[in-house]
Amino acid sequence: MTDGGTDMTKLKIKICGITRIQDAVAALEAGADFIGLNLYAGPRKITVQQAGQILAALPGAPEHSVALVDLSTPEGYAVADELAQAFGVRIFQLYGNLVNTRLLSVPQIKYWPVFHIARRNDWQTLSTVLKANPFTAAAVLLDAFSTRGHGGTGTRMDMALLAQTRNTGELRGLPPVILAGGLTPANIAEVLSALRPWAVDVSSGVEYPRQPGIKDPVKISAFIGAVRAADKNGNTNTNRERIS
Repeated sequence: MTDGGTDMTKLKIKICGITRIQDAVAALEAGADFIGLNLYAGPRKITVQQAGQILAALPGAPEHSVALVDLSTPEGYAVADELAQAFGVRIFQLYGNLVNTRLLSVPQIKYWPVFHIARRNDWQTLSTVLKANPFTAAAVLLDAFSTRGHGGTGTRMDMALLAQTRNTGELRGLPPVILAGGLTPANIAEVLSALRPWAVDVSSGVEYPRQPGIKDPVKISAFIGAVRAADKNGNTNTNRERIS
């Protein structure tokens, strides 16, 4: 397990939108580094009670868990605080108004703000927000923009835009990057050829068709295997772009 932002020696994998204990078990047993628990919005949203059941069922689960929250609202802050205080979660993936985010009082918290990228000027917005927010980002999650939701939509990131932005140096200075947006076992090698991120994040790409939040263990294993193969073939242990 890493500290959420400094180990650059191996590509990390996050299986997001976990709603069931058996899916969390499948993800971690297959070699995922993180599982994502959505307490923010969308069809994969779970309650604190459900999250607690998942965390309590797996030895060491809190250190591998990332909670999706909005710390700029009283409700979101209360949820995050309970997860941190009662269940030991220390990594929080942030949505909502990042500039108005209220920091948790629990020590050693890692913050992963989310940015949805659709146009070139979104990179400038990202940089501006990072400078203005009240926390230090341990990593940033870059996801595709979609009108259908804040994540888990299956919408792919614009690879041409991503590669162009990388080549022009606009990603330099960012914290370690987590890449999301329509990732699957079939396309992960192509995606990693456009950008060598610190981590990749998948949700709908490892689910049964038309069943948001219900993971397919076969797809989970296939995705993790494809990531590891692409990572090895790309020699990313020495060529990983820190982008900072």
